[in-house]
Amino acid sequence: MGRLISMNKTILISGSSGMIGKALCIKLEAEGFEIRKLKRSSVQLNTNEYYWDPEKGEIDALALDAVDCVVHLAGEPIAQRWNSKSKKAILESRISSTRLLVESLKLAESKADFISSSGINFYGAKVGLNKEGENAVINHTDGFLSEVCHKWEAEAKSLLDSGNRVVLLRTGVVLNRNGGALARMLPAFKLGLGGLIGSGEQWMSWIELEDLIQVILWSMHSVHSGPLNAVAPNPTKNKDFVKTLGRILKRPTILPMPEFLVNMLFGTMGKETVLADIGIEPHVLRNSEFQWTCPTVESALNKTLNHVR
Repeated sequence: MGRLISMNKTILISGSSGMIGKALCIKLEAEGFEIRKLKRSSVQLNTNEYYWDPEKGEIDALALDAVDCVVHLAGEPIAQRWNSKSKKAILESRISSTRLLVESLKLAESKADFISSSGINFYGAKVGLNKEGENAVINHTDGFLSEVCHKWEAEAKSLLDSGNRVVLLRTGVVLNRNGGALARMLPAFKLGLGGLIGSGEQWMSWIELEDLIQVILWSMHSVHSGPLNAVAPNPTKNKDFVKTLGRILKRPTILPMPEFLVNMLFGTMGKETVLADIGIEPHVLRNSEFQWTCPTVESALNKTLNHVR
């Protein structure tokens, strides 16, 4: 099942320049871990940075030398206009990078733990409120992002054959004012131009950024192997999220974004992101008595918008 990771261990991180990666590196360094970062450019690398190019299948073998855990967060951004080119980049960036890391770990005969990012879209875009947690039986993919998550996880799970512990981090909507969905919403809501998206009845599984970092740390220290729903314990409906955000910002939320407008602005991406109906519960974390700092949307929005310290 893997071993407990104690202090001063070596962690290799892909996607270290993203919102989650930056926050994770800060936390790990503060806790005394040795951090290594994978970089796409070989120019002016710092001593803890190592070159890789998943598209070319290239990685500096020294990056994996005596590493205890690999946290794989890299991937082409989802939030862009989808067309055949961008969808190919979204899928292939995740497949090629995961495959390169897995094959490199196998070649090095490394038993490092592998924490690989995935998403709640694994369950499909219209799952509604599902209380089965990680045990939910999904017999087929539902939409492009669901297909991406299934293929992504399949690449990571191939490392199980080598005896490595593999955590499939199924992340929900990450709430932080400096990035992700909330950062894109805030300008409109601060102007009083926010409101329901679609019917407002769709479920949303979410997690506050610092809680997500704690989930990653928990997965590093634990012996859990397999899917891990990296979400808060209380999924919310879009209408309740909007109402709470408006109340905290002290702004009206009366201007809805109907489904036809979402389709016009975002195309198919909108159907699988802002209109997605995914209410998934974190059974593994709850059963382990994991403690969320922000278990409710109100606590998360208050924290990230600095209304509560």
